[in-house]
Amino acid sequence: MRPRRLAAAVALLAALALVACTGGGPPPAATPEATSATEAPSTPAPTAEASPTPAPAPDPTPEPPPEQACANGVAVAEPEVRPGLVADCVALLASRDALRGEASLDWGGDLAIGRWEGVAVEGEPPRVTRLDLSDKGLTGAIPRGLGEMERLSTLILADNALTGGIPRPIGRLPLLREVRLAGNALTGCVPSAFGDARGDALYLGLPWCLRYDRLDATGEVAEAGGWAILGADGEVLATWEGLRSEAATLRVHQTDAGGTSWAPEFGAVSEGDLFEWRKASDCWVRYLVTGPPVRPASGSMRWEFPVKWMTYAATGEGCTGAVGASAVLGADEEPAPVRLAVDTPSIETPVRHGPWLLIPRDWAGAIEPYVPIAATPPSGASGAAGPSDGGQGAPSWPSGDPDEVRRHPLWSVPDLPDGWRLGRVLAQDDTSIEAIYLNEDGYIALSVWIWTTIGHPRHVESLCCNTDEVRIIDGRPALVWYDPGADSRQGADVRIYYEPTHTMYIASMYDARFRHDVPIVIGIARSLLPTDGTP
Repeated sequence: MRPRRLAAAVALLAALALVACTGGGPPPAATPEATSATEAPSTPAPTAEASPTPAPAPDPTPEPPPEQACANGVAVAEPEVRPGLVADCVALLASRDALRGEASLDWGGDLAIGRWEGVAVEGEPPRVTRLDLSDKGLTGAIPRGLGEMERLSTLILADNALTGGIPRPIGRLPLLREVRLAGNALTGCVPSAFGDARGDALYLGLPWCLRYDRLDATGEVAEAGGWAILGADGEVLATWEGLRSEAATLRVHQTDAGGTSWAPEFGAVSEGDLFEWRKASDCWVRYLVTGPPVRPASGSMRWEFPVKWMTYAATGEGCTGAVGASAVLGADEEPAPVRLAVDTPSIETPVRHGPWLLIPRDWAGAIEPYVPIAATPPSGASGAAGPSDGGQGAPSWPSGDPDEVRRHPLWSVPDLPDGWRLGRVLAQDDTSIEAIYLNEDGYIALSVWIWTTIGHPRHVESLCCNTDEVRIIDGRPALVWYDPGADSRQGADVRIYYEPTHTMYIASMYDARFRHDVPIVIGIARSLLPTDGTP
């Protein structure tokens, strides 16, 4: 490894310096003096004491390689039982010099890793989960070694003078959720996995690493950089409208337009991952992968992925009718105006996410027309029939009667904190039900609302305040609304759309202890979804 070679070079240079300082040649020969045979030997004259040659300065002890420094019991206590943390330590030490440039970082084997500058160690077993080196004066580059830290979820390197690009391994970190790199001099491209991360990585003005710019109208996808999207019947979709509504299969060549093979990345794609097709900032589609990839057959370089659209922008000029040659898979121009788990009030044009049409505040341009959802009978989680209507028409669900409403076709019991209980229920017909839950002190803590959107136009959200986040939860389109202010009394609201039955599942939190805990509310809303295996 490079550290070992560097240590060996330092040792060799030190040895050469030592030889030069001590001298290697024979001493000069003495000149004999003639003396008289009768002359008494004289007392030898005192000779001047020779100035001793100064001893060479001791060489600094070469720094041990990262593997040795991280296994010494100081940087990582009990390294033999914490191999993951040792691996993180090795990755950071191997990256330190390239990252710091002319600055300094106190990372080393003589200091516990949890005390290293900007490094946070969490969890059990402990791992490095956060790296915050903002405003440290770093002048190096972002090393590939950081991509080996599999539990890293937060990467903050803002406001330094870092140069170079963002290595692809960093974009493959499985838990990377927050990226802040602004205020640097980065070049190159942005790894495609950054599309799922919160932060400013997509606003660096850099192209994406993944680029496919040849739409193959034949569907064969036999050339590098080629791609095609097929409908349910296997036909190549050649219109923008088709790309936004009928996609069933994505075909891509193993090699992109820049000559890079993506076989390892494609092989790691799984259900729930994302691809994005883009023409411009107001004309793009994000696709959700709905199953495992189909690897190339013998002699082929074509990969296939089952997909469906999840989010798109479609208000730009030239985003209707036939798809031209400018279509690009893998956003390579301006970043998407809305992305997963990011504040959506900043969007510049209307965006469709599942049933929601998200409209920016003060938008005065064109929007999609309302599209009624085809009327189909609701399919409840329980499958139980409602109360008898006595031959008088639609069943009547008595509000406030928990025993009767539990038989409602949409009834679903959420996962609740200990001590919480059902307070009251409201249901007017078999397409809507609301339940109020009380905390252990008897106060209203949670509202659950489940309703089918049969016959209703697609939902419209006007964005202006607080935080609306576009999410995908369990493969379903979702919106998360909350006020991030620490003093806010507003609770979080999570809405998940269940396409098979056109049903909306909404959980609204009011309890003061949990109203800012978005993951808790997401978990409650997720627990409402049917568990019958419906795709």
